[in-house]
Amino acid sequence: MKRPLPRILIFHISAVILFLTAGCSGSPHPDNLEPVIELFDADDVTRTAAIISAQIIDRGSTPLSYVRFHYGTSPSNIDRHASPDSDSDPSRPTLHLGELSPGTTYFWYVEAGTATAVIRSGTRQFSTLPNVCPVISRPLSLSSGPVGLIISFDIIDDGGEPVLEAGCDVTDNASASTRRILLPSDRLSVGTHRLYITGLSVSTTYVITPFASNSVGESRGEALSHTTAGNIVMSEAGSLSLLFDLSKGVDSESLSISGCMNGDDFRFLRHLLGASESFGGSQVPSALTDVDLFDVSVVWGGSPYDGSRYTSPDELTTGLFADCVRLRHIVLPASARVMARDAVARCSSLTSISIPASVSRLLPSSGCTALQSIEVSASNPNYSSVDGVLFNADASDVIWFPLAKSGPYTLPPSVTAIGENTFFGTSITSLEIPASVTSIARGAFAGSSLTEISLPDNLTNISEAMFQNCASLSTVRLGRATQFIGNYAFDGTPLSHLYVAAATPPFVSSDAFYNRDISITAGCTLHIPEGTLPIYRNHAEWSKFTKIEEYY
Repeated sequence: MKRPLPRILIFHISAVILFLTAGCSGSPHPDNLEPVIELFDADDVTRTAAIISAQIIDRGSTPLSYVRFHYGTSPSNIDRHASPDSDSDPSRPTLHLGELSPGTTYFWYVEAGTATAVIRSGTRQFSTLPNVCPVISRPLSLSSGPVGLIISFDIIDDGGEPVLEAGCDVTDNASASTRRILLPSDRLSVGTHRLYITGLSVSTTYVITPFASNSVGESRGEALSHTTAGNIVMSEAGSLSLLFDLSKGVDSESLSISGCMNGDDFRFLRHLLGASESFGGSQVPSALTDVDLFDVSVVWGGSPYDGSRYTSPDELTTGLFADCVRLRHIVLPASARVMARDAVARCSSLTSISIPASVSRLLPSSGCTALQSIEVSASNPNYSSVDGVLFNADASDVIWFPLAKSGPYTLPPSVTAIGENTFFGTSITSLEIPASVTSIARGAFAGSSLTEISLPDNLTNISEAMFQNCASLSTVRLGRATQFIGNYAFDGTPLSHLYVAAATPPFVSSDAFYNRDISITAGCTLHIPEGTLPIYRNHAEWSKFTKIEEYY
């Protein structure tokens, strides 16, 4: 039988329990617990980079003296370390890792220190992506021609390995035959590349597939289908010659070009049209005669097109087509604003030229001995064309008369003036001039094929050298208002009959009747109005004619 505890002992035990209970319920929590570090999964992992980060959970007032990331390629060899990125949140430190090895597993942890302890997180791991085949963009056609093509494509990513080969496979769609065209070995870097493809056949469809390879393997870009045609499309100036096999040349007589052209392009085009003996030191065979440049924009850049002159935006500058002896027909660019003097000088085979609506300033070219027709867009507000002859907008002034336009010609009744050298060297044999014409400038008919001509009655001045070197001119009729005859007006002409309708003898310059070949006053018959013979016979200059006859 157990004996009960003494009453005094029970009292002491109860007192101790009450004391301990009271003491525990009133004591404060500790304030010096160490922080806790939690790691997150790595972010933005690529072949050579990753982002690692952690969460610092503060559990007291103990400050951290440092935070450091440690990483390596095995759990036993975590030998690299770095501080967090300077701009990262102290409570969530972050580190951008770079220059990592592709296809490699990395182990990492975070270490932090306080004044009394070093805290280390657990270890995590991530694996970088392995190297892959290069990444290739879709190809673009920059310029194209009947037998050539310029392709652009990007090597977007080398896959982490050096690119060993890159280029395009060119497949003939009909025969399924493929040839591989490679980029030069020094142009295999990441970036945009251009490939010049020649040796194509006209009116043939090809499939162009870009490719690139490294030690991992080969990748192929999206294919481009291209059908060759007779026209040339140029997205970039300076590439015209690259669209042809220069050893084979151009066997087509006509060529249509669209896009941008600079000095290099015109230099090559001039060679094809016979203006230069060589291009880049070689002679390129060419049958080209007709050129359509309607969709071309003339731009700055390139070398001089003729050795000294450069292209200017939207201008057909002096000599741009000079001496292109094979050029037969040309359609000028729709964007051209200016056609300078002698832009097509001495193009001896040129028979026709088309002027667009945009041209606001135009000067003729000399030496186009075969030119028969100059056509102007009906939308041009500055110039017009009547029967192949170039006039100003209201056809009151002749701007350019084609040299090879032959036979008799009648000027429109709207014409009021004939400018200097307007009919110089032309092939017309006779000209009907309307009464509306009140002035004719110097040399207007010089060197032409006129055989006879009658000037209007209200014309007062016969300008200097007006008929000089008209080798077939035998008869000239001057109107009633004629008051003045300039020097060398008939020099070099075999004049047989000169009709003067003026009742009062016109004033003549000292060399008005000079002729280096024959004596006009001795060999030409002067015809004057009835009843004026005494006046002309008594005139100091007109009396030098040995044969003077009145007419009724």
